[in-house]
Amino acid sequence: MEKSIHVIHTSPGRTRLRLPWLRRAGKVATSLADDLLLVEGISEVQVRPFTGSVLCMHDPEEIDVERLLEEVRRSTGVDTVVRPGEELPDGDALLRSLEEGSGVARAASSFIKGLNVDLLRATEGHVDLGALTALGFAAAGVMNVAVKGKIEAPPWFSLGWWAFRTFATMEESAIRSTPAQVRHDNGDAPPHGKGPPGASH
Repeated sequence: MEKSIHVIHTSPGRTRLRLPWLRRAGKVATSLADDLLLVEGISEVQVRPFTGSVLCMHDPEEIDVERLLEEVRRSTGVDTVVRPGEELPDGDALLRSLEEGSGVARAASSFIKGLNVDLLRATEGHVDLGALTALGFAAAGVMNVAVKGKIEAPPWFSLGWWAFRTFATMEESAIRSTPAQVRHDNGDAPPHGKGPPGASH
């Protein structure tokens, strides 16, 4: 994945950037904060590696947004700057979604995590959503056997889902290390083991 610097919000004396790749570069996050604090005119820097957020408080008379971006590029070695309303090339956006998850997947994950937190709070930490779901399916299976008096073979789509889920669970490392075949400028997939500059494999 090509590394990039996203300008999220700017106002006089306050600039927020996002560097999505910082979550995999803890040392860079620390050195970035230290480097920026050495720049005259910057009074405060808050770096959150997990979200990639970089908040800078600075004197607009001494350092403007362009100068700040220049310092961030110098410290990180990253040249690509994405400003509000701009997007990365399609290939980079696809690689980013493959690594971080699609917007729909992130929204669904956020919703489910919220439900899980509410359930844990309501049960004082005794039951989470995973345990409740497992117990619910087990209870439904017992009731089905009790009503029909026999154990039926699961339908083909259930077997297919279990097979896929087992593969995804047992082969997680293999899945993570397999490069995605995202097509680039000429419409061809990159050769095995190669990709755009800065892409991770």
